Amino acid sequence: MTMTRLFLLSALALVAGCSTPPDYYHTLRPSGAAAPSGGSARDAQRLLAIGPVTVPDALKRDEWVIRTGETGAMVYDHQLWTQGLSADVAQSLVDYLNRGSLPDGLWADAGPTGSGSGADLERPAPLRVRVQVLRFDSVLVPAPAVSDEIRWTIECLPSDASLGPVDAGRYRSVRTAVRDAAEPAPGAGANVDASQQRFDRVARAHSETVRLVAEDVAAALRATAAERAQACITGH
Repeated sequence: MTMTRLFLLSALALVAGCSTPPDYYHTLRPSGAAAPSGGSARDAQRLLAIGPVTVPDALKRDEWVIRTGETGAMVYDHQLWTQGLSADVAQSLVDYLNRGSLPDGLWADAGPTGSGSGADLERPAPLRVRVQVLRFDSVLVPAPAVSDEIRWTIECLPSDASLGPVDAGRYRSVRTAVRDAAEPAPGAGANVDASQQRFDRVARAHSETVRLVAEDVAAALRATAAERAQACITGH
C-alpha cells in the first residue's frame, strides 16, 4: 500500500470518527391534539387567547439546558425543541385545553405562530391566559426528572375591536395561581431509540406539567363564571 493511499484512508477514518452527531427534536405537544368535537376557533362562541408565555432567559434557545448538580447547567447542542420553548408551551396549552372541557363555548388559541401576542388571532378574544414559566428544570442523572414552576393568570380583555385583540394596558385579572411539579420522569415511548429514552422521558414529564396547568385553568374558568361576568366587560 502506498503512503498516499494509507494517508487517505487514515484521513477518511478520522473524518468518520469526528462526524457531527445527529440532531434530535422534541415537543411538549401531545399527539392527536385535535379536539374530539372537531371544533375550531372559527366555530367557537368565544376565543380564549393563550399567551404571551415568558420563560427564563437561559431557556430562550432551541437547545436543551440540563441541570447538573446543585448549581450547574449544561447546553446539549443536539437535543432541540421543535420551536421556541415559549411557543411550544403556548401551543401545548392550547392542545390540552381544546381536547378537554372548556366552559362557556370557549376555544383556546395561541395564533398560528404560538406567539400568544393576540395580534395573529382570527378575531378578538374576551379572555386571555398569561403564562410565566418560572422554573423549567430538566435532570438526567441520577435519573430523568423535572422540576417545574408555572404561574398563570386569567385576564379579561377589551371588547372594542378597534383596540386590537390584546391591549396590554386595558385588562383585568380574574384569577392567578402557580403550578409546581417536581417528580421523576415517566417511561419513554415504545419506539424511542435507546440513546434518546432519557430525553424522551424528560420531555414527557414537562408535557405532563403543561397538561396539569391546562386542567387548573379550565377548572378556574368553570369556577369563576359569575366572577368573570362582573369583572369582564359587559357582553363577555
